[in-house]
Amino acid sequence: MLRVLLIGCGFIGSTLLENMEKMKEIDRVLVFDAFEEMSRKAAEKFSKASQVSDPLASMNDVNLVIEAASQDAVREFGVAALSRGKDLMIMSVGALGDDSLRERMLSYTGYRKANLFIPSGAIFGTSGLASASSAHIDSVLLETFKPPAGLTGADYMVEHGLDPNSFEKRTLIFEGTARDAVRAFPKNVNVSATLSLLGLGFDKTKVQVFIDPKIKRNIHRVMVSGDFGKAECTVENLPSPENPRTSYLAALSAVAALKKIVSGRWIGV
Repeated sequence: MLRVLLIGCGFIGSTLLENMEKMKEIDRVLVFDAFEEMSRKAAEKFSKASQVSDPLASMNDVNLVIEAASQDAVREFGVAALSRGKDLMIMSVGALGDDSLRERMLSYTGYRKANLFIPSGAIFGTSGLASASSAHIDSVLLETFKPPAGLTGADYMVEHGLDPNSFEKRTLIFEGTARDAVRAFPKNVNVSATLSLLGLGFDKTKVQVFIDPKIKRNIHRVMVSGDFGKAECTVENLPSPENPRTSYLAALSAVAALKKIVSGRWIGV
């Protein structure tokens, strides 16, 4: 039976817990959140869940660690989990834009070592990009379109004194590399990190972020060209009901990845 440590009890964490309740392969879920009230409520709501106060100590009692909290949580617990031989699934993949952290984490993965799982998040087409990267790729561009609510409180907006509600039309507010994007928007464009890991890396993957007061959905458009030809994939995501910065599809991708892990069946990779 699988025992899980879940770090982060927000919308994605709660969605995972709801599904883990139904998975016969999972025996117990230890839950932690920096806001103790969040993990306490999760433990009260779900029968398999038990609140813990020390994630590092709790890793000794589980097989799989899931991060659904923040890039800071990846930095704090990622190496610790993998170095203990625990499989790790992360949602805040933008943390891997830190080359040193990424290399340390990857050093503990591989044949007969721990496994690192990264769900596709709020985009489609990751399996196609992975296939295309087996040959030469010329370019990868991510265009992200967000309604004002999706960027309210975003680090980049606050640092640049930008009021999301002041824009009257679709406006390009950021253009740069994926490395710059995951630093500027640590909670908004983690998908750019996933694309980077699959394709050209953090310095060659290009990102554009737009704010659009006329839309209500988070939109991601991925454009890739290479030896295989050209591909374009657009996803219009409904935001989660609890956090408009998180797309519902991101939570569903975490559930899908967990189902693959417990079943041992990976299709389309």
